[in-house]
Amino acid sequence: MATEKVDYAEKEVDLPALCRAAADFSPTPMAALSGPQHTLRYVNLAFCLLTGKSKDELIGTAFSGIAPSANQCTLLLDRVAKTGLADSHTGQEHPGIHPHYWSYAMWPLLGANHNHLGIMVQVTQAVRFHEDAVVMNQALLLGSVRQHELREAAELLNVQLQAAITRGKKAETALIGSEKLASAGRMAAVLAHEINNPLEAVMNLLFLAQSTGEIPLVIRRYLESADGELKRIAHITRQTLGFYRESSASTTFPVVNLLNSVIDLLQAKMESTHVIVEKQCDDLLQITANFGELRQVISNLLLNSLDALGKGGRVTLRASKSLNPMDGSPRIRITVADNGQGISAAALPRIFEPFFTTKGSTGNGLGLWVTRQLIEKHGGSIWVRSRTSEPQGTTFSMVLPVRAHDTTSM
Repeated sequence: MATEKVDYAEKEVDLPALCRAAADFSPTPMAALSGPQHTLRYVNLAFCLLTGKSKDELIGTAFSGIAPSANQCTLLLDRVAKTGLADSHTGQEHPGIHPHYWSYAMWPLLGANHNHLGIMVQVTQAVRFHEDAVVMNQALLLGSVRQHELREAAELLNVQLQAAITRGKKAETALIGSEKLASAGRMAAVLAHEINNPLEAVMNLLFLAQSTGEIPLVIRRYLESADGELKRIAHITRQTLGFYRESSASTTFPVVNLLNSVIDLLQAKMESTHVIVEKQCDDLLQITANFGELRQVISNLLLNSLDALGKGGRVTLRASKSLNPMDGSPRIRITVADNGQGISAAALPRIFEPFFTTKGSTGNGLGLWVTRQLIEKHGGSIWVRSRTSEPQGTTFSMVLPVRAHDTTSM
């Protein structure tokens, strides 16, 4: 755009000192124009910053050379100069998706005699629209991201709070269960102790009765049977007391001896229910553990199978060597499998919980809980498989680690 140069004498406009001072310090870009080409005669610092040029570069040039929409701008300036009325204009510097807009006001400058001195231009807005849009979009995007982050943080805190509440409830339930178990254990120990005392007295009386030589043979057989049953009761009470005091002593013994002791303990029940118990075990298989505790474990499992079978049926009691698939270390697997009615899918996940039972009023819900505690105490694990549809049955499998000196027997 062509610019107009004028003589130095025309470069100054006689503005009142107060107006010039106000314009000099105004943060709004302002300029004074005069002449037919609307030549810049005055610019303030804000106008220089807006255009990116110095005062010396601007003074003496035509306003149309720096204004957008030069033709429209010139027409407006001519109209203001002719009519003496203020006007405003918004011009676009260049077309496209990111135009540069100028919005400015203009009014005539009059001298003391109301003679026309020129035109004052005040730029009220000169921004790149897309820059503001970008800033706004960035702010909106940042706000959206922050809102999403805050929502995720709130959800995470909610999940953590719910987990903490759940853990608290579980801990409270476990504490109550532990107190119930402790009370049951103390009561069992007291009852076993109280029962054991009269049992010893009755057994002594039976011994004296059997020592009498004048008893008929039939009566003697009855006394021997009664003595055998009393000894079995005494064994159970001693086992109850031993379990409550829970000795931690471990010994090395053949696994077959463990299975035989359990079968002997429950022989009377097996005979009364006509259940066949099949034992499968290598006579040389040995383990180092607490004999009484493992007998308690297997007797609990075998007794559950006998209860599930009722009259008739079969139980397979099997012990074999095995290898840990994770590290190849030796271990012993013991399974108790029956062809009974099975455990329902609803009850199966809870069978190891204390005081949970499927036996109704005949069960106390402690057998399997104690069983798992004892197996885990020996470093082993236990799990169960069960079917209520054909083929029915339940299989409990436990694995127990084998110590280094036991591997020679395997």
